[in-house]
Amino acid sequence: MFNFKPDRITLKITAIYLLIGILWILLSDKVLNFLANDKEMVTIFSLIKGCMYVTITGVILYFLINNSVNQLKETELELKRSCKAFSDANMQLELTNRELEDSRSELEGQYNQTLINQKKIQESEAHYRLISEATNDAIWKEVNGVRSFSDRWYQITGYSAADLEAVEGGWESFVHPDDLLAAKEKMLAHIRDKTPYYFCEYRMKRKDGKYMWIYARGKACFNENGELFQLAGSHTDITELKEYEHKLKYLAYHDQLTGLENRFALNERLNYLISQNSNEKYALLYIDIDDFKYVNDSMGHKFGDMLLVKICERLLESRLLNSTIYRIGGDEFIVLVENYAKQENIERFAISILKSFKPRFQVNGINIYTTASIGVSTYPDHGNGIDELLKNADIAVYKAKETGKNRIVFYNTPMNAEIIERAIIEKHLRNALDNKEFELHYQPQLDIKSGKISGFEALLRWNNPELGPVSPLKFIGIAEATHMIVPIGEWVLRQSCKFLRDIEKMGFQGLSIAVNISMIQLLNEDFAHMVIDIIEEAGLNPRQVELEITESILMESYEVIAGKLKLLRARGVKIALDDFGKGYSSLNYLKSLPITTLKIDKSFIDTISNGNKDKSLTDLIVKIGRSMDLCVVAEGVETQEQMDYLVKHKCHRIQGYLFSRPVQQSEIVRKLNEQYYNQNTFQEELAL
Repeated sequence: MFNFKPDRITLKITAIYLLIGILWILLSDKVLNFLANDKEMVTIFSLIKGCMYVTITGVILYFLINNSVNQLKETELELKRSCKAFSDANMQLELTNRELEDSRSELEGQYNQTLINQKKIQESEAHYRLISEATNDAIWKEVNGVRSFSDRWYQITGYSAADLEAVEGGWESFVHPDDLLAAKEKMLAHIRDKTPYYFCEYRMKRKDGKYMWIYARGKACFNENGELFQLAGSHTDITELKEYEHKLKYLAYHDQLTGLENRFALNERLNYLISQNSNEKYALLYIDIDDFKYVNDSMGHKFGDMLLVKICERLLESRLLNSTIYRIGGDEFIVLVENYAKQENIERFAISILKSFKPRFQVNGINIYTTASIGVSTYPDHGNGIDELLKNADIAVYKAKETGKNRIVFYNTPMNAEIIERAIIEKHLRNALDNKEFELHYQPQLDIKSGKISGFEALLRWNNPELGPVSPLKFIGIAEATHMIVPIGEWVLRQSCKFLRDIEKMGFQGLSIAVNISMIQLLNEDFAHMVIDIIEEAGLNPRQVELEITESILMESYEVIAGKLKLLRARGVKIALDDFGKGYSSLNYLKSLPITTLKIDKSFIDTISNGNKDKSLTDLIVKIGRSMDLCVVAEGVETQEQMDYLVKHKCHRIQGYLFSRPVQQSEIVRKLNEQYYNQNTFQEELAL
């Protein structure tokens, strides 16, 4: 570090100069006086003295000044070096300052990110806590065999941490003894096989002593060496879910009206028994209440339900210890008898059931008598599966009803002939539409007032290459049962509309077509739209198309199909109530139906004869229809007497063999041409 002080140097030079000057003056004069005595010598020596003084002081000043200058140079160099060092230090300070500023910004960013992360953690913890509480989940973690639980676990179990520490065996001591082994095995299997997750359900005792159902879920964590170092998971209280499942299972396996087990329970039990491959025998007693539909229709469904409950009580009183009663349908029951010894035992049991029906049933203060028919099939004699055994028991009960009701019939092989015939018909029926084996016949409907054909009813006919002509009575029911009636019915409607359009193109206008509709078709969601589409494709006015629906379908399933029928009526399609009089429609109910036509059942027409009281009933049906602005059609008219009666009572239309059998399209065209060109119409004949 330099030590340059200008004031001191100046003072130093001045002081030296003064000291030399004073010494020189004092000493030089004494020396001069000593050496010279005369004035001339004194003058010469004074001049020499002055020169010497100047010379000596100049040299001294030179060295002093030179020394000072050198010090100044050294000081300058030192200053330059210091300045450079200062400059370098300043630059270093600036760099350090920038680094500190950058570090400060980075630290501020880290600090802000830390605050954000802390907030996220807090939000995550709050979110997790909310979800955990909302989902009823309790969290657990296990390290080195020590398991810890979240607060939620203690809340749902009622225990405290002290309770857990005090009990021997830890938390596992609360697991139901019947469930503990399975729970442990599942956990060990998860760890051993390293499956993605562990799942288990078991019962756990709460602090109040009641058991709760726990759904345990967990996952084992392994280190890079494949060693287990931690387990974590959750416990969910599923007690309410289990209770709901139990309730659902009860509802699924029990009849709600009687409390008896149902068909699902029967299937499960019988399939289990058969799967045991034992030598035990089992019997199915198929019980069908005789004429129960009449009770329902005449007394109402509520009364019928109460009667079924009473019947159930009688059956339970009659059952054997090794038997179970199931309700599989409206008025149908199955009694499963397990491990019986002899067929005679089954016969005696079945007889006791029939005898239990002899005493009257009292329902709502009304005494009612009813009987039952019983069909019996046995395992393994009559089948090796539930479906076969039920089918054969059903065949047997059908025979019991066919032979007089209130009796017992054991299944035997000859009964299967009808089933075989049904199977053959079903087999051929499946390909009948593709093979173009169907055709339509049309039965004309005569307008009584004009005496002319006003429309037709389309009737399906089937002629199979192997079976020959097959009666609709045989194949329609099978088509409905197999749902083949849906494509067949659509084909019938399409062909019928095409037929009417073809007739119109020939110049015959103002005619209509009626097509029979099955309940299976009506249940199809797109039925109404399908009908409208076919009518529009054919280019017909919807008012020319009439759908015939039986009274029983409308009565039993009106709520299901009402929307579709109303939609069709809104578009103009007519609805006919077919076979009216066979059911039990009330007049009030009849008014609410979206119908346009009332077809009197042939059974009423057949009774029209002199002195028959059903004449007045037929007359009443016609009056009811006319009073409701319905078109009344009498079907099955075969005699002139019936015709005259219907004309007298102003029935609108007739249909039957008296006028025409169902015929092919070519014959219909011939009849229309004959009607058109023949001046002596049917109306003129009536006038005679």
